[in-house]
Amino acid sequence: MKITRRNFLQMLGITGVAAGGISQVWAIPDKWIEKLQYGPRIETWKMSTCGQCPAGCGIRVRLIDEIPVRIFGNPIAPVNSGFICPMGEAGLELLYHPDRIRQPMRRKGKKGESSWVPISWEEALGQISQGLKGLLKNQQADRFGFFFGDRNTLLTHFAGDFVTRMGSTNFFPWRAPGINELGLWQAIGEYPPPSFDLDKTDYLLTFGTNLLEGPPSPVYFNRLYGKLKESRTRTGLKMVHVDARMSQAGKNATEWVQIRPGSMGVLALGMAYVILRDKNFDEEFVARFSVDFRGGKEDFQTMVARDYPPDKVFAVTGVPPGTVLRLAREFSSAKAPLALSGGTSDRSETALFTQWAVAGLNALSGSFSAKGLWREPVPLPWGPTPIPSINTRSGAFSLKPKLAPDTDLPAHWASEELPHLRSAGKLPDLEMLMIAQVDPLYLPVDQKPWQEWLSRIPQVVQFATLIDDTSPYADLVLPATTYLEQWDMTLPVPNLPFSQLGLQQPIVPPLNGARPIGDVLLALATGQGVTTLLSEKSGKSYADYIGERLKPVFASGKGTPFFEAVSLKFLGELRERGWQVYSYPAFADFWRLLQEKGGWWDPGEYPEAEWKKRKKFAFPTLARLNALLKERALLSPGQGTTKGEPPSNKWMEGPARKPEAPDSFLLAPFTTLMNMTGEGASQPLLRELSGLIPRVYWQTWAEMHPKRAERLSLKDGDLIRVVSGKGSVTLYLKVVPTVSPEILGVPFGQGHKESGRYAKNVGANPVALIDPLVDPLSGRASWQSMQVRVEKVNK
Repeated sequence: MKITRRNFLQMLGITGVAAGGISQVWAIPDKWIEKLQYGPRIETWKMSTCGQCPAGCGIRVRLIDEIPVRIFGNPIAPVNSGFICPMGEAGLELLYHPDRIRQPMRRKGKKGESSWVPISWEEALGQISQGLKGLLKNQQADRFGFFFGDRNTLLTHFAGDFVTRMGSTNFFPWRAPGINELGLWQAIGEYPPPSFDLDKTDYLLTFGTNLLEGPPSPVYFNRLYGKLKESRTRTGLKMVHVDARMSQAGKNATEWVQIRPGSMGVLALGMAYVILRDKNFDEEFVARFSVDFRGGKEDFQTMVARDYPPDKVFAVTGVPPGTVLRLAREFSSAKAPLALSGGTSDRSETALFTQWAVAGLNALSGSFSAKGLWREPVPLPWGPTPIPSINTRSGAFSLKPKLAPDTDLPAHWASEELPHLRSAGKLPDLEMLMIAQVDPLYLPVDQKPWQEWLSRIPQVVQFATLIDDTSPYADLVLPATTYLEQWDMTLPVPNLPFSQLGLQQPIVPPLNGARPIGDVLLALATGQGVTTLLSEKSGKSYADYIGERLKPVFASGKGTPFFEAVSLKFLGELRERGWQVYSYPAFADFWRLLQEKGGWWDPGEYPEAEWKKRKKFAFPTLARLNALLKERALLSPGQGTTKGEPPSNKWMEGPARKPEAPDSFLLAPFTTLMNMTGEGASQPLLRELSGLIPRVYWQTWAEMHPKRAERLSLKDGDLIRVVSGKGSVTLYLKVVPTVSPEILGVPFGQGHKESGRYAKNVGANPVALIDPLVDPLSGRASWQSMQVRVEKVNK
């Protein structure tokens, strides 16, 4: 039955603004409508963890007669402390979405055609089991793969274990790298990288890192930014944001430094030039804990002194020499400087080069020596978890206890390049591919190879809540539950200075015939005789698996379920006396508390980083860059290494090019809090809010600097056509001073071909205009290298 959100809430006795809402239609089960008409109107609350993004925010769901009506933040969840972002508030729109898949569907017709025949779960699971059985019988387990959107939950590890138990190594996770992840992996060979504590810094310098609108946890960092801004007059904290567009991070900083896309690493090395020239660097750290700083023909100091004086940096970045000089001196003179890289710096052809240069800036400035600023992530009490990896020489994917710095990269860096790896003969021809929690026909910059690759695979099985852009290329689509209908557990959020496990529990039973992915995988494994996903004593469901994983946490005595109004100091005193906040003598008591409180955390678990215990920090040098370009030729063959070409570090500056004509721009897609991965487009509340600031609702807009708009005789509100070699899109123009004159900023997240009635054929996807350019050092696809032409559209 379809009713308006207003009518639904009015039936619950909720009136006024709360009942108005934004959602247009909710699909409410008929039995719930009947219950509301005659029910006693009993209010209850359930704790869980939000699943709209990987941030792990705790939520409290209000229920009337066991029917969810509103989502709030959990006030005792440490990541969000009761606050919640618009994505979290909109969760009910996904639960009640009128276009949710109601039963398994088999493709009818050719791949690429969105035409379906409904089938039963028994028939769907039988067809999948038959395919798996055939592969195992013919000893072709390597022809099975799983492309999985990693939302930082235990389900990712379970899915990887499922693939391994089937005898395959082809587990392909998809997620954005964490802050500093690319650079610190190259500099110190650690994954995950050390965490940082923003409370301890007195100078924050972010290179493209938009902590307020993107991963790892925007609510946590919005809270922290507010606290830091309030204390600026007392602490003297300075916050500088470097980017081509003023994001929310730039608006909340004390200074926004406008820079040419792809050139942030050059700015970092220009600052290093000034710091070294002034001899104002951390000599003890460099001497004791680093290599390749000086002493060789092509050491770091030589490369910086030769290639990165402020005037040369200005020519590449557009940042004036005086600004480079001032930033370098301010940063190196701070007591606890902190430079972060990620976000847009991760989405260029120079992604790893940039983040490695920023890591070097931290090493020089004394950041790594500042007390309490950097923290050591501690493994959970259940021990280390296998890490999905890709071997840069063979192209093979695998799960490993630890990555090898010389040959391995985290698999999610290169998972966007799967069709190209297959074309290069580095990936076997798959007979069956499962896809879950990711839309590879919408997200990548080059969708045609994905279409061709999926069309070649005989059996593609997709788990989905809504039909999305990938579904037409699947042979079977299985209806998956939302995070409000399933058990799961969010893992510690990368980069945060403490450990947390957020429990997801079903707020309501699964609607419309959907089933949890974990339970489906468990049923398939059991059907193939693979019983080791669960021990004999742990039960038969994915919820039982979660309980089994939590038993070592309980047995360790570490941490505590979320608690109310207890200071960390008091918690420390309790620990010294051997006491706990809560009493849970048996695991059943611990499990009950987790459900009541929403999760577990250990606020004092991450100790201060000790650099003497780790591998020495390797500064970027010309020799190291040359070696990496050759080693990782699999990702982008041979670039920058041929005799006669520019040196590799200078070749890396090539993507930071200026537009070539008066009507040309560098396309700069950007993400917003309401639609980080494009999934928010299916939810009307987020569609409305995503255009709130530019006042462009349910459409995609483009942001242009006033000087360029005037030169092209364009004004705010005009329609423009944006043209590239891949096609064109028509957008509304917003003339704003908060973008570089060289770029055209376009929000990412709209322009779906499917994804339900609120997203289908609404707006435009700027990524579809981009040529497939890749960072040759990390395998990350670039969003920041495409030149486009702009022309006015006469209405």
